[in-house]
Amino acid sequence: MKQVLVLMQPLGPMMEALCEHSCELAPALPHVESAEQLSRRVSVEGRVVCVQRWRARLSVPALLQPHLEQGLQDWTLTLERQIGAFECHWRAESAAVQLPGRCQGRLTFTPAAGGRGTRIELHCEFAVSNEGLRTLFGNLLVSHWRGLAEAAARRVSAATLPTA
Repeated sequence: MKQVLVLMQPLGPMMEALCEHSCELAPALPHVESAEQLSRRVSVEGRVVCVQRWRARLSVPALLQPHLEQGLQDWTLTLERQIGAFECHWRAESAAVQLPGRCQGRLTFTPAAGGRGTRIELHCEFAVSNEGLRTLFGNLLVSHWRGLAEAAARRVSAATLPTA
């Protein structure tokens, strides 16, 4: 699955916000209860690796709650990028056994609008053979990353506004 987003904010700050500070953007997403960065390290090869824990906000009727597996709303997100490169690989793993468990992809950043904006290509892969579930997961992933990108653009815009 592939989705393209174009946002009118500079490439460098957008990439940094999405690849290294996405947990700070979580409050802007109504479907997220919490997000925290567990670790950030730079390998000897110059790869930045961020590991984050995300918790989805679920609205489940009381009658169905006993049937949900513990950890259903918890995900670990690992983001990895080479310093100086314009691509970030990500991997999400569910804490719940009843889900496919893992999905992965990449974000590719390129200049847009004559360098005044950023074009973000989102590529997603997940191990689900059922076409209905593939569509559902795909829509959820696109919605999540679009929400993060829009929150990042607002943050970058606020940080670059001139002060009086």
